[in-house]
Order: sequence, then C-alpha cells, then structure tokens
Amino acid sequence: MELSYDWKNFQSLFYIKRTLSSTATFGPIYLVTDGRMIVSVLSEGEDLNDWIGSTTDEMVAELGHREVIQFDREKVDEWMDHASGLEHFYDQIQYLRNDSQPQWVTKNKLKQNSFWMHEHFLLFAVRSWWSQLVPSTYGIYIRLDEGRGLSLFLIVQRGRVQSFHVPDLSSMIPDRRKYPSDIVKYLSGHYLVPVQGLFLSTKEWFEWSEMAHPWPKIAAAVHSQHNKLVPFNWGLAFLIATRSYFGI
Repeated sequence: MELSYDWKNFQSLFYIKRTLSSTATFGPIYLVTDGRMIVSVLSEGEDLNDWIGSTTDEMVAELGHREVIQFDREKVDEWMDHASGLEHFYDQIQYLRNDSQPQWVTKNKLKQNSFWMHEHFLLFAVRSWWSQLVPSTYGIYIRLDEGRGLSLFLIVQRGRVQSFHVPDLSSMIPDRRKYPSDIVKYLSGHYLVPVQGLFLSTKEWFEWSEMAHPWPKIAAAVHSQHNKLVPFNWGLAFLIATRSYFGI
C-alpha cells in the first residue's frame, strides 16, 4: 500500500461512527438474505445477530415499525467480487456506494442520510459539479483545533481523491507552523498544486459530518469567520453559499 494513503486518519475524518444515546431512535436494519433467510444483519448501535437464520417475514412481523433494507446474497457476492478488483479501498467504497442497490425496502422511504446512502459532505462536493469549476488538480488541507486535533492533506484530480496523508511539516521553521497561511503556502510549493486550507474546530467538523445537509451551517461559519478558509476564496465561498441555498 502506498505511503500516500493514511487510512487511519482518513477514516477518522470521513467515516465517523455515530453513537446512539439510550433515548435515541435506532436506525435502519440492513439484511443480506439467501431467499427469505437472513444470513447477515446490521443496524448501527445494536446487536441483531439473533435474527440470523430467521426469515424476513418473521423480522418484519416483529419489527415492522423499523426501516428494513434487504440485499440479495448473490448480488452482494457480485458487488464484492467487482469491488475487490479495484485498486484502492476508497475506490471500492465509492463503487459499492454508487452501484449497489437494495432489492427490497419496507414501506418506510429510504432516507438520504441513512448509513448506506450518506456520503461525507466534503467527499461528495469534490466529485460533484464543483469539479468543473475548480483546477483539475489541487490539494485540500484539513487541520482541526490548530493542530491539536486531526489533520490530513488530500490531493484531488478531476473530482477524484488521489491520495491522502498527514503532511510532514518538519522542514518548516517552527514558528511558521503556527500560521495557517504559511502552512498552505508551504504545501502548495512542496506539492506544486494550489491548496485550499480548512481550519476548523473538531466540534464543528464532527457536527457538520453527521448532518445530512450541513451547508447552511458551513456557509454561516465561513461568512462570520473568513479564517476558516485559507486562503479565503470568494469563489469558493460563493459555491458554498449556492449549495447552502439551493441544496445542490
């Protein structure tokens, strides 16, 4: 595996495990079935493995108030075989997210912010229509809590995340590492690509990451604190405001 792929920090930033409080409503139930028999079951925050070996009819009879999403085992095997032929784990996840579809869903409508459908707001944005309005290759540097939290540098090319890792800033003058503009300038010179820095608090990042439509909050934060985007880019701020207002 390439050194330019730091999966630990990537998953910590973009694939966030939500925890459910004792009063929270449980999310959708995902089933893999062979015929009508349940061979695998998942629901975030709870253990439903006792249902393995039961039928979908039995589960729906008892849990009919829940959203139940079923995938056929034969289809799942086909998707997994195809995904395993892709080069990187990130590409495998994107393939499964975009191409695999459930064979059956209960009468409750599949929510866009469910586990299966939800994609992190930033990963979705970089591969959306935004990719037609930004440079073909650029970097994004995410830094939380002024370096006390997580950080990650991503290279994006034609709407696809090509690499991601924690950048080595050791060759910078120590005092200059305190200044976001100097860090972004250093990364841009080192990697020879334009770089957009995102300097946020951990609380903001995780709050936005768990929202189905965080763009109004992002737009408000950027409007009130320009230093969240370094360098501040009016064009990018406009794109954020557009997505906030129109939801696109």
